[in-house]
Amino acid sequence: MKQSRPVIGITTDYKDKYYGIEKTYSAAIASRGGLPILIPSLNSNKRVLKELINTIDGVLIPGSRDMDPKHYKQKPHRKLNPMSKERTASEYIVIEQCLKNGIPIFGICGGMQCINVFFGGSLYQDIQSLLPKALNHGKGSIHLVEILSGTHLRKTIKKPRVKVNSYHHQAIKKIGKGLNISAKSKDNIVEGIESQDGSVLAVQWHPELENTQVSSNLFNYFIQKSALNLN
Repeated sequence: MKQSRPVIGITTDYKDKYYGIEKTYSAAIASRGGLPILIPSLNSNKRVLKELINTIDGVLIPGSRDMDPKHYKQKPHRKLNPMSKERTASEYIVIEQCLKNGIPIFGICGGMQCINVFFGGSLYQDIQSLLPKALNHGKGSIHLVEILSGTHLRKTIKKPRVKVNSYHHQAIKKIGKGLNISAKSKDNIVEGIESQDGSVLAVQWHPELENTQVSSNLFNYFIQKSALNLN
């Protein structure tokens, strides 16, 4: 039976011998018209993972702990909070296959950082230690973000500035090749990135935790992009 809603794959983390991710991501996709499915960390079976990606219409790469800094040629900082290596390896396979198939990608928080590093960018491993003059970006702090004009994010959000919730201790340092910055906070922390055609879009904050027009616009943009892949 032909489905009427786009299937959205959500990458998961491997921890304590099970795959898991916060239910808020699935709920956000379902409430905006998508069919959420969880993508396991299957880097050990690249063929199966690629076949799985071939069956979906869009991919959400959610927030997480910290990826291994070897991916951007740095040694681990003392405040690094490591995530499973299996998840990063799997997400790299997922991103690669999405780009090959023209599948839209939406990154949130750590997902944005992963996308940036995949494209050859780098990160500040701990904002407080390396950028002591920066705003507080952790523990749900609220601050303003400037949405840059002429970007897909600006066209989607339709506002020059928005208040966002902040739950991260890392930030983008060097932007990845082929990506553009779409949002910044007043301390110049990158808050949004996107590809030239808008098929890759990511934000540093957590829209899945909010029931706002901004949040709805973001998920609607991603779902509508994904719906173009429906047969």
